[in-house]
Amino acid sequence: MNMRIRFTLMFTLIVGVMLCFFSFAIYFLSEEYRKEDFHSRLQNRAIEKLELLIKNDLKVKEQLSNQMNDNRLHSLENESITIYDSNNRLIYNTENKSIPNPESIKSLSNQTIYSWSDENTEGIGFLHPYQGKTYALFSSATDKHGTSYINHLKRTLLIRLIIIMLIIFLSGWVFAGYFIKPIINIVKQTDNITSKNLSYRLKTEHVKDEIGKLTTTFNKMLDRLETSFTIQKRFVSNASHELRNPLTAIGGQIDVTLMKDRKKEEYRATLESVSVHIKNLKTLTNNLLELANNDVDTLFQEFREIRIDEILWDIRDEIQKQNPDRNLKINFEKITDNEKTLTCKGKAELLEIAFINIIDNAFKFSDNKTVEINVVSEKNNIILLFIDQGIGIPESYLKHVFEPFYRGSNTHGISGKGIGLSLVRRIIKLHSGKIFIRSTLNKGTTVEVVLPNLS
Repeated sequence: MNMRIRFTLMFTLIVGVMLCFFSFAIYFLSEEYRKEDFHSRLQNRAIEKLELLIKNDLKVKEQLSNQMNDNRLHSLENESITIYDSNNRLIYNTENKSIPNPESIKSLSNQTIYSWSDENTEGIGFLHPYQGKTYALFSSATDKHGTSYINHLKRTLLIRLIIIMLIIFLSGWVFAGYFIKPIINIVKQTDNITSKNLSYRLKTEHVKDEIGKLTTTFNKMLDRLETSFTIQKRFVSNASHELRNPLTAIGGQIDVTLMKDRKKEEYRATLESVSVHIKNLKTLTNNLLELANNDVDTLFQEFREIRIDEILWDIRDEIQKQNPDRNLKINFEKITDNEKTLTCKGKAELLEIAFINIIDNAFKFSDNKTVEINVVSEKNNIILLFIDQGIGIPESYLKHVFEPFYRGSNTHGISGKGIGLSLVRRIIKLHSGKIFIRSTLNKGTTVEVVLPNLS
């Protein structure tokens, strides 16, 4: 069942229930009014009969009764009137009419009116004080006119209700189509969006209503998807190119070497060159794998409490062991005795990869081979500042530094694949942290990493 039918049926049901309740209320109130009006007429007829009987000689009651019947304005069909005096003696009864059960007299009271109905006849009994005495009066008749009116009202309400329900259904169908039309337009526009035209955006006439907000949100999602697809295409293209280059170089060197017999030194030089290419290829492959793992969110597992200072000291020891000419300085500021200020939740291996990538970049683009790390402990965060005095990054390239395989114009001649900072940002983001880069051309670069601590 589609949305339009559901909306129409729900609208018809809600309004239909309200109309049924309203129609029932009209019928019920009309029936109550009919009964009250008819009982009032019966009561007035009985009292009128009593007064005529008391004022005139009871011996001529039939003559007076006939006179009253001739003068009355509204005759009642099948009318029957019975009157008892205060001693429960029958003083009047309509000719050929049944007399009420004497037990009915005992059930009468001064406060209420006794009523009954029998097939088409309705009657009342009541006590009426007159000239110092209390009389028991019973009056019954057939309310032909009132019953006919109520039956006509019932038929009218039922027929009108069916007609109105049909009108409501058709109106609901039309209005549902009107309100759902923007959604249908969105569906039709969405069907035209494929991987080949992700630049297409949905259009809407009313921007401020809910449909407009939905369209705006959907367009923002398309912006993110387009960006992701663009990065993915660039990633695949550049990754293929970067992987092809070392493989081509290795294959070319081996083919050239095998073309003829060579000296031992030449074979050694070729193998050393191939070894360098293989190491670069291994580094590139590892970075690509880490980047891919980060994309599928598999790195959230096995998070535990880790000390940032311990990671930094381990990195410095490893750097000095492999590259003695490099100078890595680590400074601690605002450090307290609370070790939680330098502790965060995460995975040490990943943070080590991130810090090493930042430090390697700093050394790579610094002539003096000196990098300084300032560690600042705040109330809720650990701030790490990686500072170098290298070539810097042009301002126009700063907003692209975290894109995979993107490299600045002043990095030609310096080895690198453009993956490191993209991987760093994803690792830092994975640890609920932030990373910022400030750089001045030919003066140096500062990379700021902010990680939440456990204090």
